[in-house]
Amino acid sequence: MKTKLTILFLIASTYSFSQELPDLKAYSKDIGFNTNFLLNGIINSSGNPFDLMLKKQKTSNKAVRYGIQLYTDITTNTYQASNYYQQRDYYSFSLSIGKEKQIQLNKKWIFYYGGDVAPFYQYYKDGQYSSGQLDYENLNKEVGLRVSPFLGIRFQILDRLYVSTEALLRLSYGRKETYWKSYDDTNTVTSETSQGFNNVVLRALPATGVSIFYRF
Repeated sequence: MKTKLTILFLIASTYSFSQELPDLKAYSKDIGFNTNFLLNGIINSSGNPFDLMLKKQKTSNKAVRYGIQLYTDITTNTYQASNYYQQRDYYSFSLSIGKEKQIQLNKKWIFYYGGDVAPFYQYYKDGQYSSGQLDYENLNKEVGLRVSPFLGIRFQILDRLYVSTEALLRLSYGRKETYWKSYDDTNTVTSETSQGFNNVVLRALPATGVSIFYRF
């Protein structure tokens, strides 16, 4: 029984790897974007992340990645039956460079893995207003560096078009500055505080986003 299973496995493996796999060097560049910003724009009016990536195919199974990530979230909350409202502004920007290694499973599916390094900048401001006057404001700024190992899978739709998704582990280190001020009715500062500290964050991000790429 074990011999038969072994023979069947060898036949299946031989058939799988004997298929003519696509030449990944046929096109030297891939450009794509994460479709999350489209979905969030339709489903949720706040939060518009945008990821743009360029890949350069160096060998038959290795590529270098260059990415840009932009994120903007501007919201205003008005409290009913009162003259208070809250304004929140959040901006984030990062540039990344990394390496990707690819394993062709068959004609359509490719597994890949690697890592990216990305310097980043984040800005957050939160203010409360009453009768048009600013009551308080909270401001956070952070500059740092992220390291992100990743695992991904991609599916070839057409010769030049494919979709992919990836999960990653994100370790970031940044220098964060925080400021807080409160104001009286004459818009005069009544109290303020500020501090700076090092910020280390480790996050696991599941493969929830779908990216679409075009090869040329």
